[in-house]
Amino acid sequence: MHKVRQRPARTLPVAILDVLLAGVAAARALVRRVAGLLAVRPSDRVVASAIVVAALVAVIGTGFLVVTLLRTPDQFAPLGVAPPPSAEPEVDGDAVDDASSSATPPASSPLAPSPTSRPGTRNRPERAASPSPAPPPPLAAQYATEDVTLLNYTASVTITNPGPGPATGWRLVITLPRTTQSVAAVNGAEASRDGATWTFVPDQGTSRVPARGSVQVRFRVDGALIDGEPTACTINNRPCQA
Repeated sequence: MHKVRQRPARTLPVAILDVLLAGVAAARALVRRVAGLLAVRPSDRVVASAIVVAALVAVIGTGFLVVTLLRTPDQFAPLGVAPPPSAEPEVDGDAVDDASSSATPPASSPLAPSPTSRPGTRNRPERAASPSPAPPPPLAAQYATEDVTLLNYTASVTITNPGPGPATGWRLVITLPRTTQSVAAVNGAEASRDGATWTFVPDQGTSRVPARGSVQVRFRVDGALIDGEPTACTINNRPCQA
C-alpha cells in the first residue's frame, strides 16, 4: 500500500498571502480584459487602468498590514495591561505573626497618636477668649453760681471726662424754680426750653471732651430775685456736683 503524504498545515499568514496572490492574478486578467474592451478609446483605457491599479494597491497594502499584525501581535498590545502576577515566596506564618506583633506599638506607648489628632498636624492650644474692654467712665459735671446781682446771676457748669480716651456728645439738663425765669448769654452750648427745664447740648467747640480733661458751659439766669437757684442739674441723666 502506498502511504499518503500529509501536507503540513498552513498558517494563517501563508493562507492570506495565497489569497492575495490569487487576487493579484485575477486583477491582472481583469486589467487585460478591460483594456481589450476599451481599445477604441485610449483615454477610457487610461482611466480604467488607474482605477484597477489603485484597487490592487489597496488590496496588497491591506494584506501586508494583516500579515504584519499577525506576526507581531505583542507590539500592538494595548497600554496599561498589568503583567501576570509572579509567584510570591512562601512566608512562615509564625514569622509573620511575630513581625506584626513587634511592629504594633503597645496601647500605653506615648508615641501612639491620639484618636482625635491627624497625622502630620500639631495640636494647637485653644486661645482663651479675650475679655471685652471695660466701658469708659461716665462724664461728671460740677455746677457753680457766679456774679449774683439784683435781677440775675451767672452760672457755670464744668463737664469733666475721667476716661483715658476722648468723649463726644453730652446732654446737660437744668431745672429752674419758676417758669418766669429765663436763660440768656449761653456760651459753650446750645440751649432749648421746656417750661422751667432747660436742655443744653454741645456746640462745635465743646462737642469733644478730651481724655482726663474738661469743657465749660456758662449762661445767665434772668428774673431771679429770691430763691432763683436751679432745683435740679444732670449730665447724661447723672446728678451734677455742687
